[in-house]
Amino acid sequence: MGKLTDLFMGRTPEVRESSYTDTLVGLIVSQAGGQVVKATATAAVQTCAGLYARAFASAEIDGPSPIVEAFHPGLRAMAGRALIRQGEIVFVVDVRNGRMVLLPAADHDISGGHDPATWQYRVTLSGPSSTISREVPADRVLHFKFETDPDRPWRGISPIESAALAGRLSAETTSALADEASMTTGSLLPIPTDGQDPTVSALRADLKNLRGDIALVESTSTGQWPTDGRTGGGEWTPRRLGANPPQSLVQLAELACREILTTTGVSPALFDPSAATAARESWRQALFGAFWPLGQMMAAELESKLGEAVSFSWSELRASDLQGRARAYGSLVEAGYDPAAAARLAGLEVT
Repeated sequence: MGKLTDLFMGRTPEVRESSYTDTLVGLIVSQAGGQVVKATATAAVQTCAGLYARAFASAEIDGPSPIVEAFHPGLRAMAGRALIRQGEIVFVVDVRNGRMVLLPAADHDISGGHDPATWQYRVTLSGPSSTISREVPADRVLHFKFETDPDRPWRGISPIESAALAGRLSAETTSALADEASMTTGSLLPIPTDGQDPTVSALRADLKNLRGDIALVESTSTGQWPTDGRTGGGEWTPRRLGANPPQSLVQLAELACREILTTTGVSPALFDPSAATAARESWRQALFGAFWPLGQMMAAELESKLGEAVSFSWSELRASDLQGRARAYGSLVEAGYDPAAAARLAGLEVT
């Protein structure tokens, strides 16, 4: 089976262990250096990452059984999420108990020349209490990337990084809304000017212990109440304090969410429950304009490193586009196409 057979007879990579404390210190240092992207913590990014994760978990893989079994739905979901959040993910191809396994790398460094075949990966594999560092050649690594630039082809780029301003807008507006939501909440009740009066103390106690019961209190129209309008002239009228974000901030957050969705190849209409037709079209665009091309690139990486033809398909997800494909089929037949050719062009099978 070519490279796939060679894998089961390959050499054992160099293994080094590092303590959990070292990993934790490294994380603290990276955070202190501002290397953690805040935009990835927003709901917009998580929505896109989750959509890609579920799409790739549900994909069908056509290829040799060792590859299909090793790249199981859990790892495919991890890959889909990482491609949106980090722009790349690295798996070490290993053999355990006679079976191929893919080990996700928590971190990696790459060295080598312009030829990718010469690249050497130093990967970190994380565990609950320790980590393992390995030196692995390029042909024993699956490196999936969302996109790349020619000046740094060894590094994957996430859509959030490419559209950094949209990511920053999403992060800042989300943070501002979170600050609004975390402000003190409660109600203010105007009291007599003499706040030390025993009657007021009893009133405070009654209000604190009210808990849905009835308290008999004196009318605010009597006593030494201010006459300058500070009470608003209301009879026991409380003033509510709480989150009240300006509409402009809410609109900015919605705009940032739409931009993040569009950046990842997902139409915002996909999440609009009031536009069913637009949502179906958006799902078709996401399937054929985002998931499928990315699956093609992942399949090419698998074939390049393992030497076996692999393909991804989403036949179950395509069922949601059945109505649109049926209309396309009908239009092609009416235009004079042969039914078999029309079915093939529309993505329908004829039995």
